[in-house]
Amino acid sequence: MKYLIVFAAVAVLIATGVASHPQRGNGDRDCQRPEGPPRDPFMMLFDTDRNGEISTQEIEQASGVLRNLDRDQSGTLTRDELPRLPHPPRHHHPHRDQHPRPEADRPPHPRIEPLSEQHRQNADSRNVPADSVIFTGGYETDPRDHGRPVALIAAALGVKPEVFRQAFSNVKPARGGAPSGARVRANKEVLMSALGKQGITNDRLDTVSNYYRYQPERGGLWKHTPATAKAIIKEGKVTGLQIITAGSGYLSPPTVLIAGHAEVKVQATLEFSQDFSRNGSIRSLTIVE
Repeated sequence: MKYLIVFAAVAVLIATGVASHPQRGNGDRDCQRPEGPPRDPFMMLFDTDRNGEISTQEIEQASGVLRNLDRDQSGTLTRDELPRLPHPPRHHHPHRDQHPRPEADRPPHPRIEPLSEQHRQNADSRNVPADSVIFTGGYETDPRDHGRPVALIAAALGVKPEVFRQAFSNVKPARGGAPSGARVRANKEVLMSALGKQGITNDRLDTVSNYYRYQPERGGLWKHTPATAKAIIKEGKVTGLQIITAGSGYLSPPTVLIAGHAEVKVQATLEFSQDFSRNGSIRSLTIVE
């Protein structure tokens, strides 16, 4: 209950902080260069798969995220343990330049390079309390599978991914709309003729297919649970990691970052299972020397 109260408090704190930023009048619109908005600490905390929205699963995991912020394990969160609101960007006012330099004397525009992996990780850890463990990625599908989480489906069915790929290769998906009843039945017969030999029943195939059904065209993702972990710190150094929630639904090992310790490399290994709650979960987290 304490964490749920703090969850609401974080939302109020962020909303109040955003509202307190001064608004510029219309006369200033031509005096500022548009810049992207600062990272929202609310999204940084709870949007664990970084897809720009807080899903139902992430809402259910919010209490675990808040527990992870409780570094002293006191059962409550203090302001020092909560993420800080980012400072608004400073804008350059052209009228302050009393003697602008001639165009020829001005330095050339800097070349914008793509963000390196290190810079991306630093951006992900911004406004997150030090020592927090951040998981990103892990939901990328194999190019051969055209967006389908085949590794998860195959594991839930108890077969190897290649077996399911081979069975699915003879399925004829509908083009430009929902399949007809006849097409659905024909595709089911194709799958069962191959998977039935592996001891898979029609009911199990339906259960697994429905569980991992999703709509990628709407930015959706199959059912998943983000992992959470705690960094073990001794004398300012990361000595290990403790998995709090192993998560589920990962297809590949996610990138693991410890806020404030970007130099620490962590390797995640996955576990696949017929149990949905453990399928695509984090088996272990190992610090790579």
